[in-house]
Amino acid sequence: MNLLANLFKRNIQAEPIVQKTAKEKQLIFIKESLKPLLKAEGYSTAGNKWWKVNGQFFNFFELQNFSWNSSNSVYFCFNFTTGFTSEMSSAGKPKIHNGITYVRENYFSVTEIEYWSKANGYHIDANTDLNRFTTRVLDDFKLLILPKLNLLTNRDAILKFYSDEFWAPRVEQSLQLGYKNVQVNP
Repeated sequence: MNLLANLFKRNIQAEPIVQKTAKEKQLIFIKESLKPLLKAEGYSTAGNKWWKVNGQFFNFFELQNFSWNSSNSVYFCFNFTTGFTSEMSSAGKPKIHNGITYVRENYFSVTEIEYWSKANGYHIDANTDLNRFTTRVLDDFKLLILPKLNLLTNRDAILKFYSDEFWAPRVEQSLQLGYKNVQVNP
């Protein structure tokens, strides 16, 4: 009986645990979590760029990787802008430089957490807990970034958002002119 039982016994071997690289984790985060969230919010996408057209204005942001990244350590940030649809270089598809100005996460009051610092944006390494990272970054988007970015649909909202002493006069001048012009005359 032992001989027959051994013959029909499945040869089960434990699958080796394969540690994902930081780059693989970043790609999983983007594809499985960030893109679906942004699609549900009405954003179009091409690669690591997202945009939404709101009448005469658009909101746009892109993921920027840093040059010193390796497969086991990835730093990245997001560049955000809003601008005139008339300034878009491609019909229906803006670029970061089509916007009036661009800002990063800290402009949305994102604060330093274990995966984000003001200096280099977000960070993933081989030891990063992807589930925890995803939760924290999606919270930044759901609670801080998207509620503010999605309000930028008209002149008053844009002026209110870019209200600091550096950007306010530049954005106001562009809005008065009706095109991108971030120079302030003395």
